[in-house]
Amino acid sequence: MDPPVGSKTELVGLLRQAAELEHGLCCQYLYAAFTLKAAGDAGVTPSQAELTRHWQQQISRVAIQEMYHLLLANDMLVALDAPPHFWRPNFPEPRSHYSEIGLPSVLAPFDRATATRFMCWEKPEEPGWWDGYCQNVSAAETERLAAFADIATAIPAYRTIGQLYGIIEASFQAHPEWIDPAQAPRQVTTEYVPFTPKVKPITTAADASRYIEIIVEEGEGTPNWDTKSHFAYYHQIVNELNPQAPHPLSFVPSWPTVENPVYDPADARPGSSLIEDPVAAAVGRLFNDLYVLMLQTLMRLFEPDDETPAERRALADAALAVMPLGIKPLGILLTRLPAGTKFPGLFAGPSFELPTSVPRVEGDAAFAIGILGVRMHELVTRARIVGLHVPPPLRYAYDETVARLETLVPLFTGLVAAPS
Repeated sequence: MDPPVGSKTELVGLLRQAAELEHGLCCQYLYAAFTLKAAGDAGVTPSQAELTRHWQQQISRVAIQEMYHLLLANDMLVALDAPPHFWRPNFPEPRSHYSEIGLPSVLAPFDRATATRFMCWEKPEEPGWWDGYCQNVSAAETERLAAFADIATAIPAYRTIGQLYGIIEASFQAHPEWIDPAQAPRQVTTEYVPFTPKVKPITTAADASRYIEIIVEEGEGTPNWDTKSHFAYYHQIVNELNPQAPHPLSFVPSWPTVENPVYDPADARPGSSLIEDPVAAAVGRLFNDLYVLMLQTLMRLFEPDDETPAERRALADAALAVMPLGIKPLGILLTRLPAGTKFPGLFAGPSFELPTSVPRVEGDAAFAIGILGVRMHELVTRARIVGLHVPPPLRYAYDETVARLETLVPLFTGLVAAPS
């Protein structure tokens, strides 16, 4: 049994780390999935497209579960009467402070190395063949990313994601009095988001333990890792990409994107790729602003003021709709846009850049929801202008995405009149 922390403040800190970890993994997984080639792409046969579609579905399923874990971590924070946490460090992180194994957090196209890194992120806490294997992966990544050597990172007090959650669970069990049942109405449950498994408010240590068990089993799959866990999914993909397999791949399954694209020069750091191509940069900044707006909508959902249940459901609906209607299609589009003359032969990609903090939209419900609606309308208007410069082969898909984004505006403005 992992030892509990000694204070509520420490537990809040661990849950914030867990939220950052789940958030960061979700972005890395989505980036890789967005780079996969699809039916209709040049040089991809129907059978090859079916294989990439299968991988895309597997990775997307894992990313959705990471979103579920992120929301559960925030429910635990709210149960402690702490604010939700939707911020995380920007990419890249050379040797992540979320795992002693030292794996980097990077946005990279889908290939065997990327899938292997994902598999090691999700490795079980129990000793096994994965320990030595993933130590070698970490050493190889450290050597490959030697330019990051000047960036220091702290070593955490836990070895794996499972151990992090083990400490969190032990702390809830040791101090059930830290949970404030009065915060139950603020938590985001199945009433607002169609979670699977269903989620009820966390009001006891037993409630917290139940959801922590779900998080760990979906990730590492312990004690049965070789079932439907994240580790098992990535283990299968790594095996399928083995060049020594009986039927090795005869094609490159992903678009060759840069690693760690960046669109704001202030966010550039060693290992990032500053995209200066005007079209890709315009779409990339639009993507980031939409991404931040989605997070602000989630923050308001978790930190309501005087929102009615109907208004909270509208916030949840809007935040959840942004992913398939905006984040996914724009992210895929960015992996097909040339990165510019500095990166010959390479394409751009979504950077998921965040400011130094993600501010909550303040004010009463009518004002806050109105502000979010105005910002969505402004983004759609800007997107129309950006679309004038998107090259013809991608223009139809882009315009279709913008038209779908327009349907999100009424989710806000249909509830309250937008402020003048």
